[in-house]
Amino acid sequence: MTDTYFRLADALESYKPDSVEIDSCMYCHHVVKTSDHDSECGLHSGIDLELSEQPQNLRNVVNLVIALHRMKKTQKVQSTEFTDDELCNIFLENLVEEYVTPTVHERTHKAADHYNYKGPVQKCYICDEFQKSLVLNKSFTTELQAITLQGNNLSRRVELELSTYKASVPRERGQPIALGVGGNLYLSCTSTSGKPVLGLEMVNKEDLNNISGDMERFLFIKTVSGQTLTSFESAKFEGHYISTSYTNRQRVDMCLTQDAPNRLTSFKMIVL
Repeated sequence: MTDTYFRLADALESYKPDSVEIDSCMYCHHVVKTSDHDSECGLHSGIDLELSEQPQNLRNVVNLVIALHRMKKTQKVQSTEFTDDELCNIFLENLVEEYVTPTVHERTHKAADHYNYKGPVQKCYICDEFQKSLVLNKSFTTELQAITLQGNNLSRRVELELSTYKASVPRERGQPIALGVGGNLYLSCTSTSGKPVLGLEMVNKEDLNNISGDMERFLFIKTVSGQTLTSFESAKFEGHYISTSYTNRQRVDMCLTQDAPNRLTSFKMIVL
Protein backbone atom coordinates (compact mmCIF):
# COMPACT_ATOMS: atom_id res chain seq x y z
CA MET A 1 0.00 0.00 0.00
CA THR A 2 1.43 3.40 -0.96
CA ASP A 3 1.70 6.12 1.67
CA THR A 4 -0.82 8.93 1.46
CA TYR A 5 0.34 12.42 2.44
CA PHE A 6 -1.91 15.27 3.41
CA ARG A 7 -1.23 19.04 3.39
CA LEU A 8 -2.99 20.90 6.20
CA ALA A 9 -2.57 24.14 4.27
CA ASP A 10 -5.21 22.86 1.86
CA ALA A 11 -7.71 22.50 4.73
CA LEU A 12 -7.22 25.91 6.31
CA GLU A 13 -7.24 29.06 4.16
CA SER A 14 -5.47 31.20 6.78
CA TYR A 15 -2.75 28.60 7.39
CA LYS A 16 0.79 30.00 7.62
CA PRO A 17 3.71 27.71 6.67
CA ASP A 18 5.92 28.97 9.48
CA SER A 19 3.55 27.95 12.25
CA VAL A 20 2.61 24.28 11.79
CA GLU A 21 3.87 21.67 9.35
CA ILE A 22 2.75 18.14 8.58
CA ASP A 23 5.55 16.00 7.21
CA SER A 24 4.41 12.45 7.68
CA CYS A 25 1.61 10.07 6.91
CA MET A 26 -1.64 10.63 8.81
CA TYR A 27 -1.46 7.01 9.92
CA CYS A 28 2.00 7.44 11.50
CA HIS A 29 2.70 8.02 15.16
CA HIS A 30 4.75 11.23 14.63
CA VAL A 31 2.16 13.54 13.13
CA VAL A 32 2.63 17.15 14.27
CA LYS A 33 5.96 18.97 14.42
CA THR A 34 6.86 22.60 14.86
CA SER A 35 9.59 24.61 13.24
CA ASP A 36 11.26 25.40 16.61
CA HIS A 37 11.30 22.06 18.37
CA ASP A 38 11.48 18.39 17.56
CA SER A 39 8.96 17.42 20.21
CA GLU A 40 5.58 16.06 19.20
CA CYS A 41 3.88 19.37 20.02
CA GLY A 42 5.51 22.68 20.77
CA LEU A 43 2.43 24.88 20.58
CA HIS A 44 3.12 26.09 24.10
CA SER A 45 5.29 24.81 26.88
CA GLY A 46 2.23 24.65 29.13
CA ILE A 47 0.38 22.14 26.92
CA ASP A 48 1.36 18.56 26.25
CA LEU A 49 -0.48 16.98 23.35
CA GLU A 50 -0.45 13.22 22.94
CA LEU A 51 -1.79 11.66 19.74
CA SER A 52 -3.25 8.17 19.75
CA GLU A 53 -1.55 5.57 17.58
CA GLN A 54 -5.01 4.45 16.44
CA PRO A 55 -5.52 5.32 12.75
CA GLN A 56 -7.18 8.73 12.39
CA ASN A 57 -9.28 9.80 9.47
CA LEU A 58 -8.85 13.01 7.51
CA ARG A 59 -11.78 14.73 9.25
CA ASN A 60 -10.22 14.27 12.70
CA VAL A 61 -6.90 15.79 11.55
CA VAL A 62 -8.56 18.79 9.95
CA ASN A 63 -10.74 19.40 13.04
CA LEU A 64 -7.65 19.31 15.28
CA VAL A 65 -5.68 21.81 13.17
CA ILE A 66 -8.65 24.19 12.87
CA ALA A 67 -9.16 24.06 16.64
CA LEU A 68 -5.50 24.81 17.31
CA HIS A 69 -5.62 27.67 14.83
CA ARG A 70 -8.67 29.15 16.58
CA MET A 71 -6.97 28.86 19.95
CA LYS A 72 -3.90 30.70 18.63
CA LYS A 73 -6.03 33.61 17.41
CA THR A 74 -8.53 33.90 20.27
CA GLN A 75 -6.65 33.01 23.43
CA LYS A 76 -4.32 35.46 25.17
CA VAL A 77 -2.07 33.53 27.48
CA GLN A 78 -1.19 35.35 30.69
CA SER A 79 1.23 32.75 31.97
CA THR A 80 3.01 29.60 30.88
CA GLU A 81 0.50 27.33 32.64
CA PHE A 82 -3.28 26.85 32.29
CA THR A 83 -5.47 25.86 35.18
CA ASP A 84 -7.80 22.92 34.65
CA ASP A 85 -10.81 25.27 34.44
CA GLU A 86 -9.10 27.54 31.92
CA LEU A 87 -8.07 24.62 29.75
CA CYS A 88 -11.59 23.18 29.90
CA ASN A 89 -13.10 26.51 28.86
CA ILE A 90 -10.68 26.84 25.94
CA PHE A 91 -11.60 23.45 24.57
CA LEU A 92 -15.33 24.03 25.11
CA GLU A 93 -15.19 27.36 23.28
CA ASN A 94 -13.15 26.06 20.35
CA LEU A 95 -13.94 22.40 19.96
CA VAL A 96 -17.51 21.88 21.10
CA GLU A 97 -20.21 22.64 18.54
CA GLU A 98 -23.66 23.54 19.85
CA TYR A 99 -26.72 21.87 18.38
CA VAL A 100 -30.23 23.14 19.17
CA THR A 101 -32.93 20.48 19.10
CA PRO A 102 -36.42 21.97 18.91
CA THR A 103 -39.00 20.47 21.25
CA VAL A 104 -42.42 19.93 19.72
CA HIS A 105 -45.37 19.59 22.08
CA GLU A 106 -48.17 17.57 20.56
CA ARG A 107 -51.48 16.62 22.01
CA THR A 108 -51.48 12.86 22.56
CA HIS A 109 -55.01 12.73 23.93
CA LYS A 110 -58.09 14.87 24.12
CA ALA A 111 -57.96 17.18 27.12
CA ALA A 112 -61.10 17.52 29.23
CA ASP A 113 -63.15 20.47 28.04
CA HIS A 114 -63.94 23.24 30.50
CA TYR A 115 -66.34 26.13 29.96
CA ASN A 116 -66.58 29.44 31.81
CA TYR A 117 -69.65 31.66 31.81
CA LYS A 118 -69.02 34.64 29.55
CA GLY A 119 -72.38 36.41 29.45
CA PRO A 120 -74.46 38.41 29.06
CA VAL A 121 -77.82 36.62 28.96
CA GLN A 122 -79.77 37.18 25.73
CA LYS A 123 -83.53 36.70 25.67
CA CYS A 124 -85.22 35.50 22.49
CA TYR A 125 -87.93 33.41 20.86
CA ILE A 126 -87.11 30.73 18.32
CA CYS A 127 -89.23 29.03 15.67
CA ASP A 128 -88.44 26.38 13.09
CA GLU A 129 -88.47 26.79 9.31
CA PHE A 130 -92.21 26.01 9.24
CA GLN A 131 -92.86 28.87 11.68
CA LYS A 132 -93.69 26.51 14.55
CA SER A 133 -92.90 28.04 17.95
CA LEU A 134 -91.56 26.27 21.03
CA VAL A 135 -94.18 25.82 23.74
CA LEU A 136 -93.75 24.39 27.25
CA ASN A 137 -96.05 21.39 27.75
CA LYS A 138 -96.80 20.63 31.42
CA SER A 139 -99.69 18.22 30.92
CA PHE A 140 -97.83 14.96 31.50
CA THR A 141 -94.16 15.80 31.68
CA THR A 142 -91.97 18.82 31.41
CA GLU A 143 -91.06 18.99 27.74
CA LEU A 144 -91.09 21.33 24.76
CA GLN A 145 -93.40 21.00 21.78
CA ALA A 146 -93.31 22.73 18.40
CA ILE A 147 -96.73 24.27 17.68
CA THR A 148 -98.04 26.69 15.07
CA LEU A 149 -99.35 29.73 16.96
CA GLN A 150 -101.40 32.68 15.78
CA GLY A 151 -102.85 35.84 17.31
CA ASN A 152 -103.24 35.75 21.07
CA ASN A 153 -101.77 32.26 21.24
CA LEU A 154 -98.33 33.74 20.56
CA SER A 155 -98.15 34.48 24.29
CA ARG A 156 -97.63 30.74 24.83
CA ARG A 157 -94.19 30.90 23.23
CA VAL A 158 -91.29 29.99 25.45
CA GLU A 159 -88.97 32.90 26.15
CA LEU A 160 -85.46 31.43 26.00
CA GLU A 161 -82.56 32.81 28.04
CA LEU A 162 -79.37 32.25 26.06
CA SER A 163 -76.12 32.32 28.11
CA THR A 164 -72.74 32.26 26.31
CA TYR A 165 -69.57 30.48 27.46
CA LYS A 166 -65.86 30.48 26.68
CA ALA A 167 -64.26 27.07 26.07
CA SER A 168 -60.83 26.16 27.50
CA VAL A 169 -59.98 24.59 24.13
CA PRO A 170 -61.12 26.95 21.33
CA ARG A 171 -63.56 25.40 18.89
CA GLU A 172 -63.18 25.67 15.15
CA ARG A 173 -66.70 27.02 14.82
CA GLY A 174 -69.80 27.72 16.86
CA GLN A 175 -70.48 29.38 20.22
CA PRO A 176 -71.09 27.30 23.39
CA ILE A 177 -74.37 28.33 25.04
CA ALA A 178 -76.88 27.25 27.68
CA LEU A 179 -80.64 27.58 27.06
CA GLY A 180 -82.88 28.46 29.97
CA VAL A 181 -86.70 28.61 29.81
CA GLY A 182 -87.29 30.70 32.93
CA GLY A 183 -86.41 30.35 36.57
CA ASN A 184 -83.89 27.54 37.08
CA LEU A 185 -85.18 25.36 34.23
CA TYR A 186 -82.64 24.58 31.47
CA LEU A 187 -82.55 22.42 28.37
CA SER A 188 -80.23 19.41 28.65
CA CYS A 189 -79.12 16.55 26.43
CA THR A 190 -78.84 13.22 28.23
CA SER A 191 -78.56 9.60 27.14
CA THR A 192 -81.55 7.29 27.58
CA SER A 193 -80.98 3.65 26.56
CA GLY A 194 -77.92 4.78 24.64
CA LYS A 195 -79.83 7.45 22.69
CA PRO A 196 -79.31 11.20 23.32
CA VAL A 197 -82.63 12.90 24.16
CA LEU A 198 -83.61 16.51 24.88
CA GLY A 199 -85.07 17.29 28.28
CA LEU A 200 -85.58 20.03 30.86
CA GLU A 201 -83.84 20.01 34.24
CA MET A 202 -83.89 22.19 37.32
CA VAL A 203 -80.43 23.54 38.16
CA ASN A 204 -79.08 26.54 40.09
CA LYS A 205 -77.68 29.23 37.82
CA GLU A 206 -74.56 29.44 40.01
CA ASP A 207 -73.81 25.80 39.21
CA LEU A 208 -73.56 26.74 35.54
CA ASN A 209 -70.87 29.41 35.96
CA ASN A 210 -68.18 26.77 35.35
CA ILE A 211 -69.12 23.70 33.36
CA SER A 212 -67.16 20.49 32.85
CA GLY A 213 -67.67 16.74 32.94
CA ASP A 214 -71.27 15.55 33.17
CA MET A 215 -72.56 19.15 33.47
CA GLU A 216 -71.65 19.51 29.80
CA ARG A 217 -75.13 18.13 29.08
CA PHE A 218 -76.49 21.67 29.56
CA LEU A 219 -74.35 23.09 26.76
CA PHE A 220 -75.14 23.42 23.07
CA ILE A 221 -73.04 24.76 20.22
CA LYS A 222 -74.86 27.54 18.39
CA THR A 223 -73.91 27.81 14.72
CA VAL A 224 -75.30 30.45 12.36
CA SER A 225 -75.72 29.57 8.68
CA GLY A 226 -76.34 32.37 6.24
CA GLN A 227 -77.81 35.36 8.06
CA THR A 228 -81.01 34.07 9.60
CA LEU A 229 -80.82 30.33 10.39
CA THR A 230 -79.29 28.92 13.56
CA SER A 231 -78.65 25.33 14.66
CA PHE A 232 -77.96 23.95 18.17
CA GLU A 233 -75.64 20.94 18.49
CA SER A 234 -75.13 19.09 21.77
CA ALA A 235 -71.68 19.79 23.26
CA LYS A 236 -71.73 16.43 25.05
CA PHE A 237 -73.01 14.36 22.12
CA GLU A 238 -71.42 15.67 18.94
CA GLY A 239 -73.47 15.29 15.78
CA HIS A 240 -76.81 15.48 17.64
CA TYR A 241 -78.95 18.58 17.07
CA ILE A 242 -82.07 20.09 18.60
CA SER A 243 -84.81 19.38 16.08
CA THR A 244 -88.55 19.53 15.45
CA SER A 245 -90.88 17.31 13.46
CA TYR A 246 -92.56 18.33 10.23
CA THR A 247 -95.83 17.45 11.98
CA ASN A 248 -97.48 20.01 14.26
CA ARG A 249 -97.65 19.55 18.06
CA GLN A 250 -94.77 17.09 18.31
CA ARG A 251 -92.03 16.89 20.91
CA VAL A 252 -88.82 18.87 20.40
CA ASP A 253 -85.96 16.37 20.54
CA MET A 254 -82.42 15.54 19.39
CA CYS A 255 -81.54 14.00 16.04
CA LEU A 256 -78.38 12.80 14.32
CA THR A 257 -76.93 14.64 11.35
CA GLN A 258 -77.92 11.84 8.98
CA ASP A 259 -81.51 12.04 10.24
CA ALA A 260 -81.71 15.79 9.56
CA PRO A 261 -83.63 15.41 6.23
CA ASN A 262 -86.51 13.92 8.25
CA ARG A 263 -86.37 16.62 10.93
CA LEU A 264 -86.02 20.39 11.09
CA THR A 265 -82.73 21.46 12.68
CA SER A 266 -82.54 25.13 11.62
CA PHE A 267 -84.29 27.85 13.60
CA LYS A 268 -85.02 31.55 13.34
CA MET A 269 -84.16 33.64 16.37
CA ILE A 270 -86.28 36.62 17.39
CA VAL A 271 -84.14 38.66 19.81
CA LEU A 272 -86.09 40.54 22.51
